[in-house]
Amino acid sequence: MTVSEQKKIQKRNALLNSAYELFTTIGFHKTTIGAIARKAGVAKGTFYLYFKDKEEIRNALIVHKSSHLLHAALNALDRELDQRSTPMPPEDKLVFIADYLITFLSQDVALLRFISKNLTWGLFMNSGQYAGEASDVIDFRAFATHALQADGVEVSRRMELTIFTIIEMTSSACYSIILEGNPVTLTEYKPFLYSCIRLLFRNAAAPISSPAPLVG
Repeated sequence: MTVSEQKKIQKRNALLNSAYELFTTIGFHKTTIGAIARKAGVAKGTFYLYFKDKEEIRNALIVHKSSHLLHAALNALDRELDQRSTPMPPEDKLVFIADYLITFLSQDVALLRFISKNLTWGLFMNSGQYAGEASDVIDFRAFATHALQADGVEVSRRMELTIFTIIEMTSSACYSIILEGNPVTLTEYKPFLYSCIRLLFRNAAAPISSPAPLVG
């Protein structure tokens, strides 16, 4: 990587970091592009070399933060797998990742408020769009497909929709239960959520001619 390329990455990251701090302290609507640029230590015109408006930098931030969170969850899963003497079933891997995400977000309320309602969007819908722009962004669809296939799981349309639903359930649970405390405590809800994740996965992985029951 050339010095020029390194400087571009540094400026882009500085803009992302300053935007995140401002969005999570004074709010998205009160934050101006000029304020983002000043906090990043660059000219206002430099902002437009990387992002066309506030919405675009917010979207890039959602993907950026979602990928960082997923990276951390996957690293924790790798450490767990290294310590095990037996393979972990794929549905247990999903539960492990969901538990990590919930635990992490419960300890970082600023990130939770910023990302929780957009976690599915950031990971599932648009990560591929930004994967080529930043080396630390995971193309989640491609990653999930590869990981499931490595475990011998066929990635059908039904499985893809199941993964989408699991992410959506997890992010919704984070927002409603951690931030609002409803309808139950996080400790009470976790076993129920994880049971649902396992049932959904098994149903999606079962042959279409004889799907696994969702209840019972």
